[in-house]
Amino acid sequence: MTLAELFRHPDRFIGCIAIGRVARRRPGDRLRVGGYETVLDDSDCAEFDALGEALLYRAGDTFSIVAQGFDYPSLARCPALADDGRCAIHLHGKPLTCEVVPLDPLVPDSLQYLVLAERARSAVYLGSACIQEGKRDDAPLLVDQGHVADRDAREALARRRRALELEREVWTQAVFDALRADLFDSPAALARIPSGGFLTISLVPALLTVAAASERSRQLCIDYIDSQLRLIERSIAQALTRRRLDDRPVTQQLRGFANAYRHAKERLERAAVSSEDGVRSNVMPAHTGIDAYLSGATSTH
Repeated sequence: MTLAELFRHPDRFIGCIAIGRVARRRPGDRLRVGGYETVLDDSDCAEFDALGEALLYRAGDTFSIVAQGFDYPSLARCPALADDGRCAIHLHGKPLTCEVVPLDPLVPDSLQYLVLAERARSAVYLGSACIQEGKRDDAPLLVDQGHVADRDAREALARRRRALELEREVWTQAVFDALRADLFDSPAALARIPSGGFLTISLVPALLTVAAASERSRQLCIDYIDSQLRLIERSIAQALTRRRLDDRPVTQQLRGFANAYRHAKERLERAAVSSEDGVRSNVMPAHTGIDAYLSGATSTH
């Protein structure tokens, strides 16, 4: 999700920052998924590098930094699903990343067929056959001959990539810079990022970044924190009634999120008092579009 999408649904999704390690691709690398295999050439790697320059972060290794919804894995369902299994926010700010499924914006279009092959294997494991090979009259052809054939899918990929670039402008680059010394340049800290998974941390570094843009952004962040604290409290209370041992690590992390939110709110409120007293505060000159972005606009320009 984007930060703006999390702000649009503060009472539904618990927000966090997800940091993942992304493999650097080099000519000669062999990618194999089931019966599909390809050996990357210079052109393939150039496409990966172009996406990496726009969407990822390098500090020795390559990393992704995104906003993400956080919930108990034991629930095994999206918080936006209604009781009938349909999306409850389909027409009310459904996240862009949902439109991209089952494709991957971090993979060049020419190699999306490998993404589909991997997704198909996962879908079969989950008891679904929603991704199939070959043309059908009752379903769109997503990829064909090394390109994304479906126009809606191509446009969804492009929108998601633009959204990630915008996130970089608004907050992810600043968070990367802020965390570099303590995380990205520390081998011991980097060991916390699991292979093939994510390190999830509080959304607070992102909030402090955008709150500094203006007084309006600061107040939007405080309102968001209040909503998140209520949602976290409800989520923990429900988990305690389920009495599942595998919920305990998530409950502990959510309590950590809540504690970080409370400290961040105090900091933001102190910044407002300092400003009112005529003392220089931590609030920076307004970024002309962050207020609109956090309020649900699609662009800061």
